[in-house]
Amino acid sequence: MTTTPVFLFGTLRDATLRRVVLGDDAPVVPAALPGWAVARVARGDWPVLAPAPEGRAAGLLAALGAEALARADWYEGLFGYAREAATVETAEGPRAAQVWRPVGCGAEALPPAGGARRAWDLADWQARHAPLARLAAEEAMALRGMRPADETARRWPVIRARAQARLNASDTPPTTLRRRAGPGDVAVAERRTPYAGFFAVEEYELRHARFAGGMSEPMTRAAFVSADAVTVLPYDPGRDRVMVIEQFRAGPFARGDAQPWSLEAIAGRIDPGETPEETARREAREEAGLEIGPLIPIGRYYPSPGAKSEFIHSYIGLAELPDSAAGLGGVAHEHEDIRAHVVPFDRLMALVETGEAGNAPLILSALALERRRAALRAG
Repeated sequence: MTTTPVFLFGTLRDATLRRVVLGDDAPVVPAALPGWAVARVARGDWPVLAPAPEGRAAGLLAALGAEALARADWYEGLFGYAREAATVETAEGPRAAQVWRPVGCGAEALPPAGGARRAWDLADWQARHAPLARLAAEEAMALRGMRPADETARRWPVIRARAQARLNASDTPPTTLRRRAGPGDVAVAERRTPYAGFFAVEEYELRHARFAGGMSEPMTRAAFVSADAVTVLPYDPGRDRVMVIEQFRAGPFARGDAQPWSLEAIAGRIDPGETPEETARREAREEAGLEIGPLIPIGRYYPSPGAKSEFIHSYIGLAELPDSAAGLGGVAHEHEDIRAHVVPFDRLMALVETGEAGNAPLILSALALERRRAALRAG
């Protein structure tokens, strides 16, 4: 089989990620690229080659067959990297090779020259970022041949957010009443991803353990896959007021609801590297220009586990809510058009009773606040 020697200096030195991207194991040997160093980009923690006259960029020389090379080209292309020729040093002497370098990369993304340059360290990256990168790569590589590379590249932030949600799922609530799942309790014969955009749809051919014993018959199940999310209901105990936001929602519109503007708690996706609390505070600033004080957790839950992977962390957030807190907000590049309402607590409960507040996390938050309201007002 004809192979192409490729020098790997960055994240593909991680054996697990390399296997995900290439589709199989590839033979590798230690190698180095003289005159270069592996440095961090200016903003972020991924590697690029930076000129270093006395340097030797350490890496691996991989022998890639045609399919593995095509897969790697596609993956590296998501980040604006393309192959170019290089000569690397190996234990057997110099070797001609290919190496992926950024194409059309803005100067602001490249590492600064001189002493300010930060070296990129594989072990540090593996400890902090590799699990997320591997899961994100699994989804991205599954889209190869189904979606154009440029579309997948645009979706990379939400792919990473979904990968973060899978990592978060290891923090499982107790199993004191429900079944405690064990190895082999769910057997997946096939997994498909017919759609992947801001959300994804995954289809499974599977069997699962039955309460009466044994395994179920094979079945098809589908799930609407998204990132984990946060909601926060701002409450001012002194004024006994809450803030709710209003915005157009595609879900009610798609259902045929004649009133597709929805009253909600402040909400948003948990980005990779964020805690739920950090997300709650960020979203309050973005959607309502509001600084939140203490956050009171009121629940962690799947809003619709029969069809959706979404997992929500809900909070009551203590805040000052004068009349001036109401107004318009939202992030322009996300096409958000949000109106913030400041209303008395009793008005919120009336909206819940009439159904005008028909958003599940808002209803849950209102009922949770009702239980805590007296204590919060008493200080």
